[in-house]
Amino acid sequence: MKPSYFYQIIFIFFLSTVGVSAQNSSNEPILISGTRFTYPLIEKWIAEYGNVNPTVRFKIEQKLKPEQVADLNIIAHQPVKEELKENQDVIFAGKYALLPVTNSKNPFLSTTVRKGLNKKDIDKLFFDVSNDDEETTNGKPKFAATIYSRDNKACTSQVIAGFFSHQSSEIRGKRVQGDDIYLLSAIKEDSIGLTYNNLGYLYDTNSRKLKDGIALLPLDLKKDAKNLLSGNLDNVIDVLERNHIETIPVEKIGFIYSQQTARKEVSDFLKWVLSDGQKFNHEKGFLNLDKEVLAAEINQLNGKFLSLK
Repeated sequence: MKPSYFYQIIFIFFLSTVGVSAQNSSNEPILISGTRFTYPLIEKWIAEYGNVNPTVRFKIEQKLKPEQVADLNIIAHQPVKEELKENQDVIFAGKYALLPVTNSKNPFLSTTVRKGLNKKDIDKLFFDVSNDDEETTNGKPKFAATIYSRDNKACTSQVIAGFFSHQSSEIRGKRVQGDDIYLLSAIKEDSIGLTYNNLGYLYDTNSRKLKDGIALLPLDLKKDAKNLLSGNLDNVIDVLERNHIETIPVEKIGFIYSQQTARKEVSDFLKWVLSDGQKFNHEKGFLNLDKEVLAAEINQLNGKFLSLK
C-alpha cells in the first residue's frame, strides 16, 4: 500500500469518527440537576422551548448517579469559590423571594400590633445568637413561635441567614428534612409554627391565591408596598420587583455550566431562557432579573460561548 493512500484512509476514518461522535453528542439529552423548588420553572422553560426546538431532549435528575455529569446544575444562592470547579461559571436567569408565613389559625394573627413586624422583630423570632451585644437579638420575641427551617446547607437556609447577617446554624427551632415544600406541612400541623418559603410553594400558581391553611406574617410595610399582603401572587411579584423590603429575602437562581463540556444545544437553550423564557418566570412564582443584570448575563453568555455560535 502506498503511503499516500494509507494516509487518505486514516484521514477519512478520522473524519467519520468525529462525525459520529458529534452526532451522538447532539442526540444526548441535556442533563439538568440541582435545587428542587426551581423545577416547576425549569420544566416550564423546557416545555416552551420544545415548541420551537422539538428535537432537543432534556432530562432532569434530582440525584445524579456517580457516572453522571450534569450539563446544567441549578443553583439558588450566591456560590462561594469552592463550589465552582475550574472552567465552571454561572449564568443567572431569574430571582425568587422568601416570605415569612405561619399557620392560618395562629392566635397571634388576631392580636398582632397594627403596625406589623419589622426587621428587628423577625430577627428576634428566627435567630438565636450568643452575643448579648447584638442589638437585633436583645429582648424576647413578641409572641410564642416554633420556627421551622431546612438544614444549614440548604439554599433557603443560607439565603435567609445571610439576608439577616447571620449564619444558617443560628436559625432557631426545628430542622425539616427534604424539599422546602415540607416546611408548609410542618406549620400546618403547628398552630404557632413559622417559616419562610418561596412564592411558587406558598401560592397556587393557577388561582394566584395563597394556599389553604397558611397566612403571611403581618409585616411593617411602606405605603407603596402594602399590596404585598393582599393575598394575590401577581401583586406580590409586582411589589417585590419594584421595592426592596427589609424583611423579605430575594435571591437569584441560575445554572452552573462547564465551558469544557458545553454543547451548542446547551448554549442555545440558555440564550432562549434569557430572552423568550423570561416571560414565564411570573407564571411559576419567580421574579425577573433587573434589566441591567439581565443584559450583563446575556453579554457574559455570548462571550463564553463564542465558539459554539
